[in-house]
Amino acid sequence: MTVVLYMQEFLRRTALTVFLFHCLLAFQLHAGSEVPGAKQQQPIAIEHATIHTVASGTLQNATIVIDSGVIAAIGSNVSIPAQALRIDGTGMHVYPGIIAANTTLGLNEIGAVRATRDASEVGSVNPNVRAEVAYEADSEVIPTIRSNGILLANVQPEGGLVSGMSSVMRLDGWTREDIAVKPRSAMVMNWPAMDVIHAWWMKKSDEEQEQDISKNLAAVRTLFLEARAYWKATQHGIEPGKRDLRLEAMRSVLDGSLPVIVNANSQKQINAALDLAQEFGLHLIIQGGEDAPLVASRLIAMDVPVITRNVHSLPARAEDPYDDGYTLPKRLQDAGVRYCIADDGWWQVRSLPYEAGTAVAYGLTEDQALAAITLSAARILGIDQQYGSLEVGKSATLFISKGNCLDGRTNVVTHAWIDGRAVDLSSKQTKLAEKYRLRYSR
Repeated sequence: MTVVLYMQEFLRRTALTVFLFHCLLAFQLHAGSEVPGAKQQQPIAIEHATIHTVASGTLQNATIVIDSGVIAAIGSNVSIPAQALRIDGTGMHVYPGIIAANTTLGLNEIGAVRATRDASEVGSVNPNVRAEVAYEADSEVIPTIRSNGILLANVQPEGGLVSGMSSVMRLDGWTREDIAVKPRSAMVMNWPAMDVIHAWWMKKSDEEQEQDISKNLAAVRTLFLEARAYWKATQHGIEPGKRDLRLEAMRSVLDGSLPVIVNANSQKQINAALDLAQEFGLHLIIQGGEDAPLVASRLIAMDVPVITRNVHSLPARAEDPYDDGYTLPKRLQDAGVRYCIADDGWWQVRSLPYEAGTAVAYGLTEDQALAAITLSAARILGIDQQYGSLEVGKSATLFISKGNCLDGRTNVVTHAWIDGRAVDLSSKQTKLAEKYRLRYSR
């Protein structure tokens, strides 16, 4: 009896110790030391630089002036305010801030530590979940992403059939109120699998899989039918028997004011998602879209854009070419489908400009690849009036690099601004590098 009590006490103390360790670890991980930039106090002029406007081509030996958080002037012969801070951009390149269109940045920290992962909610249907509510502004990962020129991110929840609402966030700021560019940018869905799988790990027969596919597709349509009925009832002053926050959250999707991002890769999935969009009048965005070139004509006819996922990806099927992911942006470009390049995940997003660079090696021009991670992403997310290109009157969200930002060898970001606020480009990695360099210099 004594041994049993001892073991119970030992296990209780061990569990408590593990819990406290995870709490402490989570606290440390969510306490970045970088201070958000202050509001712009004086005009800034970047002179004699190569300016990649995206919207109007590339300007050589040009100047860009930012004032009060917006771009005040840009060109070869511009008037610079007397009190402006002048930055010599000779040999440097100025780019609009890169936009990560698909990421769980700020929702996940360390994959192996459950206490630091907050991207998915319990249950299968969660349209009322909002990414900006769970966004962790002090994540240690965010500074490492900014250091490559990525200054805005469409943060998406994940998991289930309906994951929740994505949010476009600035990658600098104090609270979600001042960080969120668009608190609700889209509702995120994961389209059910529609192909029978023959693999060693699949225990179900073809018939059972077909039944599951039919059941899952019926569940998708039933959800939208219920949401539409709920919406129409409230429109006519009819109080539903029980308030449903999930169905209420879908109202803006059904009235067309909010798009639906659907994760779909196969031709069957994409066509089924397009059918649903036609039936319910949805503003659809396909995410992933590995087979999107095969349904290009329908995507164009319905004006449905594609957010590609991870150019550096393996082929989806054994019979696909090894470079299927590398060439997808070029194939969409040639087909005339609107698209942007993204990289799902969180810490991996730092490689986004280099994934666009890989797309250049496989057919895109540099201008097309740059647009795919800036202006095209801004247009798909509905923020192009302020972000995505360097134009007078737009937000001063931009960065300076010593070289081509699409090349990992030359992209060295020296300055960055979000809405005119200077961004701290240091991170945990840069601080550790500086620390250990001192070891051999003394």
